[in-house]
This record gives sequence, C-alpha cells and structure tokens, in this order.
Amino acid sequence: MYLRTQCFLNQTEANFPQVKYTAFLYNDALVWSGLEQDDIRILFKYLTTSLFPSCLESEMQAVQTSPYSTRTATERPSTGHYGKFITGPPNLNDTSLGKIPRIFVNTQGTKTDECHLLVYRALSASICLMVEGSYQLNLDFCRAVDQFLGPQLTVLASDMGEQYSKRLSNSGDSMKYIYFNHMNLAEKSSVHADVSKRAASTAIPPEIVKLMSDVQADLIMTGNDCELIVKGPGDFWVVGKKSDQRELYFVSQKSVNLIEVHEEVKKLCANHFSNIFFLD
Repeated sequence: MYLRTQCFLNQTEANFPQVKYTAFLYNDALVWSGLEQDDIRILFKYLTTSLFPSCLESEMQAVQTSPYSTRTATERPSTGHYGKFITGPPNLNDTSLGKIPRIFVNTQGTKTDECHLLVYRALSASICLMVEGSYQLNLDFCRAVDQFLGPQLTVLASDMGEQYSKRLSNSGDSMKYIYFNHMNLAEKSSVHADVSKRAASTAIPPEIVKLMSDVQADLIMTGNDCELIVKGPGDFWVVGKKSDQRELYFVSQKSVNLIEVHEEVKKLCANHFSNIFFLD
C-alpha cells in the first residue's frame, strides 16, 4: 500500500509539473512527504490543528443546516468520486478559486521556495500539493487536478480503509502500544482506534497514562537505549523501550509476573514491529 501511494504521488507530480512538492495523509496521520523534516513538522501541525478541524466543523454545520443532509455516506456523489478541495475552489462550477494559502518551503539552507498550498481530500485521505508560487492558479488547472485525483484517490482511500479495518479486527492483542520515531515523525498506536476520537477512545485509566509519562521521562533522562518495566495498580504493567530516537510503550492489564510480561512484549514486537530495529 505504501509503494502504491508513492507511485500515485509520482504520477501526480509527473502529470502536473507545476507541483513542486507533495505530502499524503491518511486519518490525519502522515504517510509520505517530499518536504524536509522541519518543513513537514510545521505543515503537519497547521493541517491537524487548524485546517482539518475547521474544515470538519464547517462540514458538520453544513450537514445540520442542509435540507439534503439525509443522504447516507454510502451514496456516491454525482461526480462519481468523493474528492474535493479543502483549500482551493469550493465549487468547480463557480468562478471563485476560494482561499489558497501561500507557504514558504526551505530547500537548500537559506533558500526558500514560495508555493501555493492546495489540499485535496477523498474520504479519510488527503493530498497536499505545493504548487510553484510563480504559477498563476486558475480553475482549469483545478478542474484537471480534480479529474485526475478524485477517482484514483477515492479508490486508494477506500482500499486503505479496508486494510485498516482488517488490521483492527485481526488484532487480538490484550497489550496496547504506542510507537513514535523522532527522526521521521512516524507513529503507530493501538490505544486510539480512531485518530479523530483520540480524546474519548482510550480505555487506559488516567493514573496509568501518568505512569506512562513518568516512564517516558525516565527513558529520556537515561540518555541510553534501554527498556523499563513498571508494575502499576490494578494488575497494570507499563513497558517502555528506547532505541536511538525510537520510543515504544506497552500497557497490559494481566495478573502475570515480570518474565511473562517480557515474553509478551517480545511476541508483540515480532508481530507488529518486526521491521523496526530495537535493541534487546
């Protein structure tokens, strides 16, 4: 699926040479980016804390006030796909280009590229197109982008959703985990079933969340690659692993001993993180 996503982005850049950089997100999590880390950090924060929430709020208000809000989510729009611009023309049959932010991307030290930021979404997948700032955006360009991205992104997002659902349904692990890589901002979590409901979806008690935070602080203080296993209240176990700039945390609620917890962690690492190097 990752290679398929990257191939799709390469095709997009080849079809639209005005696009200098791209980024792809699914469920508001970064999948791929052509930007440097410092730039994608800033852009990712803007997208997930400002643009996407405001867009979701506008959509909810539109659904509540629209007389056609009874249409089900499974009904396909008249365009034949679910793609639409988040930044850009709100209606491709209109004459307005809408609001298109301009961003500055650091490419070679002190040099910066000014770009138009077009964000296009279908279902839970979003593509960021950073178009050359010198290029005069127009409706014909946006229509061409919509015709190219809409059908393909809809299919890709649907397939990703099926894979995501299968992975959740096939995961019978009693141990919850959170993984984060500081080098490339990669994250993986079984604690949050749905990124959009992070505040309410966690089943871990607040005192165990605090214990996880304490374990993370201790790992950072050591400065070395290590593993910490802590017994918490109510048969809870918290395990923290640090290797280079990768951090992995597990939470389990079982009446087991230290050796059994360690074996369960090894098993889960083999099942879910076999392609990620962690020192034993």
